[in-house]
Amino acid sequence: MPVCESALVLASGGIDSSALLALARAEGMTPKALFVDYGQAAATAEEAAVTGICSDLGICLQVVRYRSRHFGAGEVRGRNAFLLQTALLEFGAPSGTIMIGIHAGTGYRDCSREFVELMQRSFDFHAGGSISLAAPFIDWTKRDICRLAFALDVPIRRTYSCEAGNVPCGRCRSCLDRQALSLEAPGART
Repeated sequence: MPVCESALVLASGGIDSSALLALARAEGMTPKALFVDYGQAAATAEEAAVTGICSDLGICLQVVRYRSRHFGAGEVRGRNAFLLQTALLEFGAPSGTIMIGIHAGTGYRDCSREFVELMQRSFDFHAGGSISLAAPFIDWTKRDICRLAFALDVPIRRTYSCEAGNVPCGRCRSCLDRQALSLEAPGART
């Protein structure tokens, strides 16, 4: 079992968070991954994906389950704020970094610099400035992240990116992104 240091990566089993896990490792960190099952439609497939990816990358995985509602495809109001506050609650070290793979081009308010700054202020308030929020992809496009994922040998075929359920619908924003980016590129690790 790998040693987990004071970096916690929110991991959904998708390409963005998987690339972030690989990036953290490439930068010399020994991150821990946190998967949150908050009632999302694809929770089972996402958890299977993140479990396999963490196993491949040799990264510790923690799973938190929140059972109150069930959500369908599309935007979930307050999702990233909830995930980050859950990560703060679950963060075991007295200081360190919480990482999230949000990126440019989504159109979601909680994938912006303004959101990251707001959440950092919340972390500072609650943790006295001892826990930082890192969103290294905040100005990156999905294509930039995919290039990094391929360069870092992320097991792309293990990732899961459908918002609608545990079987890809082919119609939601995540499925369309995946199709448009031709993620089954030649030489992609399986």
